[in-house]
Amino acid sequence: MNITKFNKRILATSVLSAAVLFGINPTANAAGFYIQEQSVKGLGTSFAGSTTSIDDASTIYFNPAGMTKLDGAQANVGVHLLLPDADLKDNGSTLGGNNPDNPYDPSPVPNLFVAAPVDVKGNEIWLGVGVTAPFGLASEYDETDFVAFDSTDTELTTINVAPSAAYAVNDMLSIGGGIDIQYADAELKNFVNAGPAGTGISTLEGDDISVGYNLGLQIHPRSDTEIGLHYRSAISHKLDGSVSLEGTLIDFDSDGSADLDLPDIATLGVAHDVNDRLRVMGQATWFGWNNFEEIAAIRDDGVPVAPVVQGYQNTFAFAIGAEYDLNESWTVRGGYQFDETPTTDEFRTSRTPDGDRNWFSGGATYEHNDKLSLDLAATYIDVDDGIIDVTRNGGTAQVTGTTEGSVGILAVGLNYKF
Repeated sequence: MNITKFNKRILATSVLSAAVLFGINPTANAAGFYIQEQSVKGLGTSFAGSTTSIDDASTIYFNPAGMTKLDGAQANVGVHLLLPDADLKDNGSTLGGNNPDNPYDPSPVPNLFVAAPVDVKGNEIWLGVGVTAPFGLASEYDETDFVAFDSTDTELTTINVAPSAAYAVNDMLSIGGGIDIQYADAELKNFVNAGPAGTGISTLEGDDISVGYNLGLQIHPRSDTEIGLHYRSAISHKLDGSVSLEGTLIDFDSDGSADLDLPDIATLGVAHDVNDRLRVMGQATWFGWNNFEEIAAIRDDGVPVAPVVQGYQNTFAFAIGAEYDLNESWTVRGGYQFDETPTTDEFRTSRTPDGDRNWFSGGATYEHNDKLSLDLAATYIDVDDGIIDVTRNGGTAQVTGTTEGSVGILAVGLNYKF
């Protein structure tokens, strides 16, 4: 192993150790490629107020400038249980096969945040850290399913450790930012028919650590209105690992690499206090998904592996929500989000059989005392029907079908003020 790969392994081990310490399971599955579920309080409004209205340490992920509004040093830990379901049906695939069962398992997505103010020469600076899993894929099909030439096993896990800082410039403006130290690990498998050489499984696997950044600000043009802006940079991973084929007469196992280009994300949100108890909020998010053009592996001997075109397109998501203080102990909230899919009918695959998503969310916070509070949230996501129509196995297999699905989410979080 060369020095570059060795250094990546050492850094990856450090990030994984931090993830285990903070309670993240690096093998946890995810229902989608981008995992918004990084704040239980945010989930309760379908993330309509994620840049403006999260008043716990999980604001570190969505807008670190929000730390300046927190009531002293505190920690937030949350777990989101994703319950995805997909129904794929063959629509004339050339080599046939079974209609698969639901390819997803229930998947916990944990996250943890800690924030505290420090005095720097008479100025209050907020420092924090967040540990999250912002992107992920996990699905499994049988070799006899009609999608097997497209995919059998897919696993993508990312772990993001984000040291962050924020500063209130004045009563109207707060700024914040962080460094995203991100570990990515991927394994992609699909069925291969090598003709006279037999049938087997093709595997691409690798991991990498790369660094990005995020910047945010909150503006208070008046006492009852808040504007939030946040930008998260794209991160490009070079996954170092192996490319292999097993089960045929022409098997090989070679070191190799593949690029994984994740999107940049920009968000604008507005929140308004209708009165002392009721707050309304809205938000628009842009995703630079066209970064993710293809999955192309190269063996270390210089031999390229046939790329799999993804053809993702840039998208928007729009959310609206509200929250209401029932009394001193209970706050309830709800929201709706329309989330465009980056996949298209031309390139959609069984690895991400996605469609446009409609989110319906509700949640509540219970203030147990001045130090401890409990967040609860639930969401139902309806995924629009989609079409899979791709050519695989060197042009010999046409994988054609329809897909529909949904996702249920149950979440619980704890906030503790030191």
